[in-house]
Amino acid sequence: MSDVDLDAALTRLESAVSELRGRLRDQLGVSGGDLTLLQFVSRAEEAGRAVRVKDLSKHLGLTGPAVTGMVDRLEQSGHISRVPNPDDGRSRHIELTDAARRDYARAMDGTNKHLHELMASFSERDRGRFVRIIDRVIAAIDLGAPSL
Repeated sequence: MSDVDLDAALTRLESAVSELRGRLRDQLGVSGGDLTLLQFVSRAEEAGRAVRVKDLSKHLGLTGPAVTGMVDRLEQSGHISRVPNPDDGRSRHIELTDAARRDYARAMDGTNKHLHELMASFSERDRGRFVRIIDRVIAAIDLGAPSL
């Protein structure tokens, strides 16, 4: 594959992800930044990990107060809730509400079905290779990012 083919493929992937994010924003009634926060919480929940404001700050690259403002807004709109940390009663974890979890799953349903079918068509070895390639592409993009 030539560099032009690779660039075109990455552009098509970026466009498809952008269109998916637009559909999700519309269906969930949130902004792009709020969607990123909801996706992070959803993936963490699927992996059985608790989410704190500190985790969101690191992932989003925002200050604690900025993330707290996002969390406040999403809590008021019924997308997320703060729940007591069972290990430390002073802190809170961030979770999707049942309604947001249901709406997000419904919005992602068709996409997830097609992605799961695609990945099921690969061997375990090819799936591992695919993930490693994605990680290498991300690392290359990160290395090319301008420093601030």
